[in-house]
Amino acid sequence: MSKNIIYYFSGTGNSLSIAMELAEKLGEAALIPVLSIDSDYMISSEVETVGLVYPIYMNATPQIIQEFISRIKFEKNCYVYAIATHGGIPGKAGCHLHKVLKDENISLKAYFEICMINNTPKGVAPKFLMNLDWEKEIAEDKVIPILQQSIEEIQSIVSFIQSRDTSSIEVLQAKEKGFQYWIMKQLWKVSGHSKPKLQFLLGDGCIGCGICEKVCTTNRIKLSAGKPYWEGEKCHYCYACFNFCPVQVIGVKYYTKKLGRYHHPDVGWEDVAAQKHLQ
Repeated sequence: MSKNIIYYFSGTGNSLSIAMELAEKLGEAALIPVLSIDSDYMISSEVETVGLVYPIYMNATPQIIQEFISRIKFEKNCYVYAIATHGGIPGKAGCHLHKVLKDENISLKAYFEICMINNTPKGVAPKFLMNLDWEKEIAEDKVIPILQQSIEEIQSIVSFIQSRDTSSIEVLQAKEKGFQYWIMKQLWKVSGHSKPKLQFLLGDGCIGCGICEKVCTTNRIKLSAGKPYWEGEKCHYCYACFNFCPVQVIGVKYYTKKLGRYHHPDVGWEDVAAQKHLQ
């Protein structure tokens, strides 16, 4: 049993790349995908540090991470930290995670945010809030500096973890005040009961490769006559199907351009698909 465990969730590789880099720098760290755990889960007393690495969605903790937190139990207290990746506007997502953990009587010892490339032109926003020129943001000259900076930030985070530093929580607690925080708490309550619908579109030219079905983190995508269709409404908003389509025929409402897609350059669709099986 490793003394350091990192639980991760990733749709297009940003968070997975951070988790892998973190594991390498920490040494003797086990990487476990959250998607591979679907029942109550006990964390051994031998474990000294537990990390959560995931993307921020809608200024909050992804539902899949919230569900995982509700299932885990600890044989003893340990150093629990989180690293959240985002596309530029994290909002008060750290405060949300702090609250989610506190509701489960889990003490968050450290929290960090790392800016990465935004993997979607839309998120779940209405058309007037969409980035209709998103393809310019995923150009190589924009991507490389941001990803290099993210790697540099990992080293300082490792130092915090190794020294069991808790100062980042004081910064987080300072944000948990005032009218803006109260507004966010109301929005979190609403989003917890009403999930936005995300409409994916299949254009002409599908080659029937099935990659979209394999990377779908909710197993929502099914194939019929070699073509994908989206069954039901459950979605983690990870945009894996949109970004890993090799011929870019999967679009999203209001954005069907074939001017590029984004996934972390060091992470392939096989790595994302493997989350559902690895443990």
